[in-house]
Amino acid sequence: MNDIEKYILDLNWSKPESVQKNAIKELSKIDENQVILLAQQSDLCHKACWHNASIVLKSIGYPRNKLALPYLMNWFQDANWPGVQNIVQLFKEIDVIVLLPHIKNAMKQALRENDETWAYGIVYLIQELGFQSLGLDEGEIYKSLKKIADIE
Repeated sequence: MNDIEKYILDLNWSKPESVQKNAIKELSKIDENQVILLAQQSDLCHKACWHNASIVLKSIGYPRNKLALPYLMNWFQDANWPGVQNIVQLFKEIDVIVLLPHIKNAMKQALRENDETWAYGIVYLIQELGFQSLGLDEGEIYKSLKKIADIE
């Protein structure tokens, strides 16, 4: 196991707070080519690590975390998951032109999978980011997501 994997495991909320804080500090130095490890839902970075992983991803900021963006859309499969609020705040700091293709891809995938929880999460994200003004809420995909998510 390399140091990055060890630090990611140390993000686990069941670890002592000092261990978590040290992992956050060390992972804030992560190479931009490895940020995917923090965003990808896996055995290494699982639900118990996501909140702290989101803190790291937000702290390193864009563009260093840009490779993680497509993976972060999966976090909205449940808007109640740990770290989602930090990811929303992170996205608010990124230009809409950068985020839009990732959001549109996630919208299409959630629709294909007929995933009501993910559809809700994406609608929530669009509303939190204030992207309704971009016309996203007028498209058929958005309307279909709202229908799947049972949002009026």
